[in-house]
Amino acid sequence: MAFTPGSRRGEMAEINMTPLIDVMLVLLIIFMVTAPMLTSGVDVALPSSRTGRSLQNEALTVTLAKDGRVQLDDAFVPLSRLENELRSKGSTGTKKRPVLVRADRGIPYGRVIEVVDSIRAAGFTQVGFVTQGANTDAANP
Repeated sequence: MAFTPGSRRGEMAEINMTPLIDVMLVLLIIFMVTAPMLTSGVDVALPSSRTGRSLQNEALTVTLAKDGRVQLDDAFVPLSRLENELRSKGSTGTKKRPVLVRADRGIPYGRVIEVVDSIRAAGFTQVGFVTQGANTDAANP
């Protein structure tokens, strides 16, 4: 049985694009829905400041959440272990790195000072506070 160019049972050389487009659209919708959910962290209401610059790329970050928990970079740490965790991060010879403190404005001042004391006891001398940029209209009523 030889293949003849005009036969009806010849092989089809085209790709059906409809299933491929359907799959791609479903994947696009899945990624659009799940992408906003991938950002995780602690919500902190930062105080405002008119003067400030960003050091977040090169600094360690210590966050005090509204409920009193302490977070070092991405992991929650009890305040009693914060100094040891900072020393282990600073043991690589990077104690010149600044440490940024993000504290909710509702946190008592004494709690913030306890955290800053732990940071300084770990050997870090550059401690900064993260603030939210002030709205110029709110600053000048």
